[in-house]
Amino acid sequence: MKMDIQEMAPGVNRVVLDGRLDAAGTGEIELRFTASIAPADRHAVVDLAAVPFVSSLGIRLLLTVARTLQRRGRKAVILNPQPSVMTVFETVALGTLIPIATDDAEALALTAT
Repeated sequence: MKMDIQEMAPGVNRVVLDGRLDAAGTGEIELRFTASIAPADRHAVVDLAAVPFVSSLGIRLLLTVARTLQRRGRKAVILNPQPSVMTVFETVALGTLIPIATDDAEALALTAT
């Protein structure tokens, strides 16, 4: 699992994940992901365009970071999930807890609301 953090806009980081967010992939990035995003005083847009699979551990990781950001007055937004990943998110109603966007403009708008 690869992870890259870029500035998307002032006050907003884009976190690009690449690979499977399964037990192994989550284990590879969990500490770095949490340590990079949670303490930052910025919103986080998590780009999942290159993530073909998300397990329950990956969902837990996304929820944990989203809750941490929310407590700090910031938001997490999921961007560009692949159709198979979106099906999983719909099954567990993840979109009710973390906003899901299909493009950059929508993701940035969701961080502002």
